[in-house]
Amino acid sequence: MKKIIFLWLLLLCLFLSGCMSRDLEEQLLVIVLGIDETEEGNVRITVKVPSNSDSGSSPPSTGEGEAASGGEQMGYLLLEATGKEFSDAVNLLHATTPRTLNFSQTREVVIGEKAAQNTDFSSLLHDIYALPRMRAQAALIICKDDANSFATEQKPYVGMRLSRYVETTLSNYTGKGFVPNISLGEGLRDLGYGFRDPLLIYAAVNNYQHSQSPDTENVLDATAGTLPRKSVSPVEFFGAAATDGVSVSGVLTGYEMALIHLIHGDVQSLNIQADSQVPVPIYARLPATLSVDLDTTPATLRIIIACEAHYSAGLSLDSAALANILKQDIERTVRRLQDMRCDGVGFGNLAVKKFATVAEWEALSWREVYCSAQVEAQVTVQLREN
Repeated sequence: MKKIIFLWLLLLCLFLSGCMSRDLEEQLLVIVLGIDETEEGNVRITVKVPSNSDSGSSPPSTGEGEAASGGEQMGYLLLEATGKEFSDAVNLLHATTPRTLNFSQTREVVIGEKAAQNTDFSSLLHDIYALPRMRAQAALIICKDDANSFATEQKPYVGMRLSRYVETTLSNYTGKGFVPNISLGEGLRDLGYGFRDPLLIYAAVNNYQHSQSPDTENVLDATAGTLPRKSVSPVEFFGAAATDGVSVSGVLTGYEMALIHLIHGDVQSLNIQADSQVPVPIYARLPATLSVDLDTTPATLRIIIACEAHYSAGLSLDSAALANILKQDIERTVRRLQDMRCDGVGFGNLAVKKFATVAEWEALSWREVYCSAQVEAQVTVQLREN
């Protein structure tokens, strides 16, 4: 009896695996989804999918660094379609691809900066999220220039799948604090929410034409696409795209994004440099204490944060000088967010608690109050020798 049951289970497993295998062969798993607004105002959709080629990991290519619609490049196909509206482009893409598009494995949703600055940005996110089986956990990325070029240039290192490469890369940069950690679902939820505006991952393709001797004292105070570096991959994730409740309104540098992570207490460390000393790693002992004072005119946004500076023996440091640098940089970053009409730190979450009714809150016009508020940071730094 046990043998009969075992044989039935074995046959069932083989049957199910066969069905799943056939289903996968009839689908194209979208790893990267890109959306651009063309010069004519149309919508262009780009998808990058595994080619499932029988020739191995290095199938024929359309050319070095080039992949057109239907072209095959390093084991991946780049397909694109353009329409007057997003739905037109999607319908055309579905109608002209040899297999059904499956978005359940999408790792990145990359939107070109022009499309992200459009007032219909929120509607675009809704349309993307409504795609069949769209993966809510896909990273939401704003790309300098266009998403099509970004998708073309993004390639996995030798011996690694693109999906795994994307996850590993984004996890690495998020851990260092130079980009936000945000998904399509989270961006859609928070855009227009009113209490904390989402900061989106900023990316670009670097043409390596930037000076190898940067003019700025802090080389990290820059954005993707402008870093003075060279690498095997020209794709960069660095900085954040700020939103104003409607669309993308500006860009923060990687250093400014790291400061916001420091405020929230979710960054490994942040290196700052005092005078001509070597960079010193700074750690937040706890997330910063935030407060909003609506009794002053204008209102006041306050940040209190206690940090530690870890240094090597023999290095002379001034804790007050380090604290002053952090204070000035934090205040400057928040003012930059105010100029972009973006409450990326989340002061609105505190301000709304001061009102008993929705009507009272809406009468405040929080965004206007926020943008004109004073910013005060109180920073202390404790020195700890390694």
